[in-house]
Amino acid sequence: MCGIAGFISNQPNKDLIESITKSMSHRGPDAISTSIYPIGENYLHLGSSRLSITGLADGDMPMEDENGNVIVYNGEIYELEKLRSDYSLQINSKSDTRHLLNILSSQNINEVDNLNGMFAYAYFEKSTSKLFIGRDRLGIKPLYFALIDNTFIFSSELKAIEKSNLFSFNADFDSYVAYLRHLAVPTHKTGNKNISKLEPGQFLKLDKNKNISKYKYWDPFSIEEDNTITEQEAVSKVEELLIESVNYRKVSDVEVGLFLSGGLDSSLIGKLMSKNTNSNVKGFNIDYEEHFKGYQGEVAEARFAAKNIGVSLIEDKIQYSDFKKIIDNYSFYQDDLVGDEVGIPLYFLGESTKSSGIKVVQVGEGADELFYGYDHWLRFIKLNRYIKPITKSSSNNFKFKGHRANLLSNILLNRTSFAGGALGFNLPEIEDLLVNGITDDFELISYVDNKWDEYFSNKNSKLTKWMTLIDLQIRLPELLLMRMDKLVMQSSIEARVPFLDHKLIEYILTIPEKIIFDKQNTKPLIKQVANKHIPKEIYNRTKQGFRAPVGEWIKKDQEYFYDSIRSFNSSTNLFKSKSLEKIILGEDYQKKWYLSNLANWHLSRSAS
Repeated sequence: MCGIAGFISNQPNKDLIESITKSMSHRGPDAISTSIYPIGENYLHLGSSRLSITGLADGDMPMEDENGNVIVYNGEIYELEKLRSDYSLQINSKSDTRHLLNILSSQNINEVDNLNGMFAYAYFEKSTSKLFIGRDRLGIKPLYFALIDNTFIFSSELKAIEKSNLFSFNADFDSYVAYLRHLAVPTHKTGNKNISKLEPGQFLKLDKNKNISKYKYWDPFSIEEDNTITEQEAVSKVEELLIESVNYRKVSDVEVGLFLSGGLDSSLIGKLMSKNTNSNVKGFNIDYEEHFKGYQGEVAEARFAAKNIGVSLIEDKIQYSDFKKIIDNYSFYQDDLVGDEVGIPLYFLGESTKSSGIKVVQVGEGADELFYGYDHWLRFIKLNRYIKPITKSSSNNFKFKGHRANLLSNILLNRTSFAGGALGFNLPEIEDLLVNGITDDFELISYVDNKWDEYFSNKNSKLTKWMTLIDLQIRLPELLLMRMDKLVMQSSIEARVPFLDHKLIEYILTIPEKIIFDKQNTKPLIKQVANKHIPKEIYNRTKQGFRAPVGEWIKKDQEYFYDSIRSFNSSTNLFKSKSLEKIILGEDYQKKWYLSNLANWHLSRSAS
């Protein structure tokens, strides 16, 4: 795992590439290196801050081959033996970077479609003077870029590009408004108008004239159900692919640990990790000194699971004083606009893991979205089966700000009723909050609605599949995986995600709805797999979900949070003062957190 960066300019600038690369030393403290390559009248600058996981001895970057092609790369590519066989590679190295460089230089850039792993890379092809940057299918690893005043720049982190001082900060209100709805920024945009992000399953080509072309090489929406699959076949194949995925993610020259909540997902991964292993896997769990309404912690469950799956549990606790220590820097650590407060405990979980000498962990992200693990998803499907639209085309009549009434009116009036698994404010609330309402200036907020119309124009579309697909498009890459990468990498910890192996996902998406979804029971299919490996007490326990007591923390120092929200609005004039004060004086502390998080993110950049 690494931080990568680079830029092409008409003058060499060693100090700048070193500064940008060093700013990501938390992503890779083991080796920080940079190089500059003349390309015609321009200069290619590449940098890498490396976290050494595999190929410890020969994986340093930038890496160059005998033809002058160069790569910097962040992530892990699995199945190296298969790659050597498939491409007849004569490589005596454990470095996946060297394998990737050899494949791209000897084959074709489209061969990235045959890679299994999580990755973000930049590859320069000397013979054509073209630069390619690419991101893995699920967006597990982030990658940002900008073209400014004839300088092309890219990096693993938004703030690394911002700190290059090649341009001033330019707030993107379109992204801000989309964040209010999704708690993240969909598609290629970021909160900074000057910087874009590469989308999951996409690579970009930059030619010698700095013309940009983008290519989509993976799209889960194109995968169709296979109605010939039987239930027993599905259970067997999912088990096979998951075991394979966990085993690939165990491959490392350093010890691999586990984030263990004690629930089905992490416990099943832990059990599979523990098999055929001589030493105990280390599991990590974090709790709060003060519990709060709606969340009583998961330590007891994690202890029970650890005992039953053969994992050594390492526990830690955080309290309000810990939160206070990082809150001023939290938007810096967060990097991108991510509204979910779970990034806070993830930061401390990363710290705990690092203090135990672990560099790599496996985590359970993605299982709930793939196997229908949320009770509110089941309730939503039931509601849609009992209530049907009263109009064929979408109507803008009666829009309620209350969540339940808004959901009901969306169903009745044929509007987007499921815009994603993480929602901050609904559209009527945003309409009421914005000074001029939702105008044509705010296009991104309608992205999911346009996608909804496109998907349901297909006669084979299913609401259950839509829920998984849209979360694969927005919530997972731009929120859940983003918070995992940015907050855990602050402690130089690589998180591997076995449930998000693309081969497993592709198979899951072909499984018929009647097998993978049960309106009475969450995760019916993966529970059948789990039954072969872990006790029923683990996979049948009531799901809590990982949370943070931001409401309780805000109450301890309300003016700190409210002042930032008011300062943000004074500088942007984005919100109606009356509507904003109603939220500040109200009892919905989640919405206060979302606004405070946005405000601090904006203020930390506009002031620099």
